[in-house]
Amino acid sequence: MKLGIVARARAHARMRRSARGERRRPWRRRIALTSVLLLAATATFAPAAASSAFSTGGQAALVGADAAMLRDRVVRLGGAVDGQARAVLLIHGWLSTSLPSDVETPAFAQSPFDRPVLWQDGSAKPVGRGQSASLQQRLEALPGVAVYAFDYSANSSGWVGSNGSAANLGDAIRTISASVGGAIDVVTHSMGGLALRYALAASPELAGLIDRVVTVGTPTEGSDIANVAVGIAGAIRASMSTIPVLQNLVLPWIGAVCNFQLSSDARAGCDLPPIIRTGIAALGPGGIALRAGSDDIADLPPWPAGMHVEAVAGAAVLAVPVVADATIDINLGDGLVAQGSAVAQVDSASVVTCRTQLEPGLDGLLSILSGEVAAPPFGGACGHDALFANLAVVDAVLGALDLHGSGTARDTAGRR
Repeated sequence: MKLGIVARARAHARMRRSARGERRRPWRRRIALTSVLLLAATATFAPAAASSAFSTGGQAALVGADAAMLRDRVVRLGGAVDGQARAVLLIHGWLSTSLPSDVETPAFAQSPFDRPVLWQDGSAKPVGRGQSASLQQRLEALPGVAVYAFDYSANSSGWVGSNGSAANLGDAIRTISASVGGAIDVVTHSMGGLALRYALAASPELAGLIDRVVTVGTPTEGSDIANVAVGIAGAIRASMSTIPVLQNLVLPWIGAVCNFQLSSDARAGCDLPPIIRTGIAALGPGGIALRAGSDDIADLPPWPAGMHVEAVAGAAVLAVPVVADATIDINLGDGLVAQGSAVAQVDSASVVTCRTQLEPGLDGLLSILSGEVAAPPFGGACGHDALFANLAVVDAVLGALDLHGSGTARDTAGRR
């Protein structure tokens, strides 16, 4: 009897706390749920728009290799002077950039390497004073290290196997290696790791100009998120069939305009909220190629024999209560790239895990959708776009480069 009274008292207390939370944050849940529907709706209605905006003929053909030659660029970010400096090349991913943020002209795409560090590790505890320096800043502060970036943001909505950027990346590696007089190290994020594989396959001699390779969140086996969005879209398509103007005219037009702008400049193009923008772009050539199980992923060229590649991955693990005190762990990867995909086909890997214990039942799900619990793809210390805001990830990259801490760079004389 006493046990029953205590249980009822605890239940009432939880209900009161839940009610207070609902009154404080009702808008969060509405926004999160609306975002999910918009993402799925984008995948439902934009296929025709995406295919027309990325057609192989006419004006859209400028998105290919010719345009890439004009707009891809190598940027010297800072650090030591050239000569005998050790060079580190940063390569960004899909719909991203390697250029630092410009306060006067903000862009949707931000450099992951320039992102300030917010969290200590997977626990999501905030970093202490003096620990917020980005990966780029820490590299630039090391003696004897020159930091470069290969930026293909004008073409990063396309597929790196066919947009011409891989060839330009090869030229960038040759130029930087000649400038510093030795092999270079490469750090990639997301699709940037796939761009490097294409560059190495097209020019095998580049392997002799590269020392260490570190990939962060690279979808070697593709990404499941686009497949899920398209699956959800099937149900929404049927429910929206009674609104022909919306289904056949308005949303396809928005998709066509957005994809055309992204094909011209993936860094700042398409002035729409990021979740809608990304959903539309997922139906373009880059998004289609990145889907798990796609032909492009299946035909991905291998890493050269003898090249050591280390992967860094994020793993957001949700501990979901099932019965009594038992839970099951659901590994979301980094929200866009599964852990297995991020660590596939490499020599070694570091996985940063963010474990979250959910409340039982619907409350647990709503806590994620509302933002009360930060988990990918809605956020969190292991989220794909926030990996470099995690100090454990940044330290893992520096450790893989043998640059952890503030010691001097290794001598280039012994490098291949």
